[in-house]
Amino acid sequence: MKPIFSGLKPADVAIIVASALAFVLSAMAIYGGPAPASLVVSSGTDEWIYPLSEARTIEVQGPIGITVIQIKDGQANIIASPCTNQTCVASAAVAHKGDWSACLPNGIFIRAESDYKDSDVDAVVR
Repeated sequence: MKPIFSGLKPADVAIIVASALAFVLSAMAIYGGPAPASLVVSSGTDEWIYPLSEARTIEVQGPIGITVIQIKDGQANIIASPCTNQTCVASAAVAHKGDWSACLPNGIFIRAESDYKDSDVDAVVR
């Protein structure tokens, strides 16, 4: 039986190694690094920004009631909402830049960003 890699030339190996390196570096750029520094909470025309580094519970009024968001251990979850299907409560945590969650019936949207500048501000309204 002939080995699989016996016919590879040095250029083939270089292409395989370069491709693997490009894949790893791309994955690190997209998913690696520190957690994002802020959580943006949107409700209709209002927007608030909270640091993900500080544990807190946030209550946001929507058209059908109050949605409760918990920030803990650098991630945010919708932990309670007045909607009937509770899909937002069962959704994954918002922990990395680009992650988001929403309670569509109540009009609440949360997303992670990485542009928060550390300061003494508890929350920012846009």
